[in-house]
Amino acid sequence: MDAKKNIPLIVGISIPILMILFVAASIYLPLLFMHTKPEFNFLYVTGDYLLGSQYSVENGKLVKHEFKDDEGRWPSIMRRRGDAKLFVHDVTKNESRQISFEEAQSLDLNSNIKSPDGFEIVHGSRGGGPWPFFGFSETDYNTVYIKGHNISRKLNVQQTERHFGDFHFLGWINN
Repeated sequence: MDAKKNIPLIVGISIPILMILFVAASIYLPLLFMHTKPEFNFLYVTGDYLLGSQYSVENGKLVKHEFKDDEGRWPSIMRRRGDAKLFVHDVTKNESRQISFEEAQSLDLNSNIKSPDGFEIVHGSRGGGPWPFFGFSETDYNTVYIKGHNISRKLNVQQTERHFGDFHFLGWINN
């Protein structure tokens, strides 16, 4: 075989292979050279709805607020769709464990959006595109990610219901 005759074939085959290698490298190389990994675990609540019990962080401590709708002004679906459950998420193991309110109150919490090491918790989003393709995208609201330092990683968090808004970040746990 004459190599000069096969140059278009070689170029035609090598371009898609090089593109695949480039995309894979752009995804995985930043993870290999990442010097900063998330260090701060966080507290979150599921099933925390408009009426019922709601949690917040005040002065570094978890506080529980009770809301009542004695007059029945709100539809029953908004009163309470599920019992609130508190979880601590271990970012190293990517696992959550349920804790009691008393345990959560003993934690020293930081309610800033970004952790002291520069990470934040974000929800997935709708990935629609331009017409006519926007109708075929899937919504990813119930997926939660930790994002920072040019990386994003999916978190295995507990959710009691499959409705948008079931997961509520409360605060970073100070080490």
